[in-house]
Amino acid sequence: MKMKRWTYLAACAGVCFLLSGSRAYAAQPQSVTIPMPGFVVEQWAQPRPMSVSRTAQVRSLAQEGAQPIGSVEPGQMVNAWGQTDNGWYFIECGQTLGYVRYEAAAPVDEATLQLIQEQNRQAQLAAQAAAAAAEEAAAAAAKEAARQAQIAAAAQIQPAVAAGVVFIGDSRMVTLKEDVEEAFGVCPAAVVAQNGSRYEWFHDSAIPQADRIIGQGSRVIINMGVNDLSDASKYAQDVNYWGAVWTQRGATVYYASVNPVWANSHNITQERVDLFNSTLRSQLIPQVIWLDSSGYLMQAGVHATDGLHYKADTNLVLYNYYMTAIGAI
Repeated sequence: MKMKRWTYLAACAGVCFLLSGSRAYAAQPQSVTIPMPGFVVEQWAQPRPMSVSRTAQVRSLAQEGAQPIGSVEPGQMVNAWGQTDNGWYFIECGQTLGYVRYEAAAPVDEATLQLIQEQNRQAQLAAQAAAAAAEEAAAAAAKEAARQAQIAAAAQIQPAVAAGVVFIGDSRMVTLKEDVEEAFGVCPAAVVAQNGSRYEWFHDSAIPQADRIIGQGSRVIINMGVNDLSDASKYAQDVNYWGAVWTQRGATVYYASVNPVWANSHNITQERVDLFNSTLRSQLIPQVIWLDSSGYLMQAGVHATDGLHYKADTNLVLYNYYMTAIGAI
């Protein structure tokens, strides 16, 4: 027969100690009776869970005048190893054992025990989640503080000569600049633009170029996104950072919505344009001013060349809208 080691607790003469030996598992007694001075302890082979119902002292003996060795509080769960014939439970108290009055604790049935254990598990999970959330919030706060410090440092760098108006854009801005120059002989704005440009160019090239000429009094209009309508959040991240930098330098920053499209060979639809505009606008910081140039052109009327680019008359209307909106004319 397979043997199992078993251990039971004994209490006599006011001292708690362990008695151990080897017996067949089936032969283990359910309890043993231990005479003590003035009372008898029925000690169990296995602990039984108890729920504490009121604050009470845990004492070294099952007697009111015995030395206190600890206390229990309402709602606390304890393991009881036995009971006495004079109204006390023999319980675990920290790293030792002692006695508490029957009135302070009650046995917990299996169903209630499982419920309590599940509640404790849920409470532990909630505490862990709260701790993780607090840690995440602290990390986010530290990251934001570092970001704000970077913004403040970058904002201190003023260009030698600040441009009055700066346009940043893609091929649509290129054609707008060309049509303005054609009509007026010169484009009053400093234009940072490239045909076919996407977010990567905006991040790697356009921003560094524009940053060198944006300072006190500059008015900046950004009009990009038609070539990568799935990247609104990327644009928002960069525009929010540099919008904060340039605003602290004394510039005013605008984002002009991606303007209307018609049937074209690039699968660029007006529905996608509208989604990009709404997504980007919802993510921009208050310092970046939104220009609804798309809505304006829809009302004014648009003459397109290829479904994406506009004829000269429409570009001049758009240019006039931009300059009027920012107070440049």
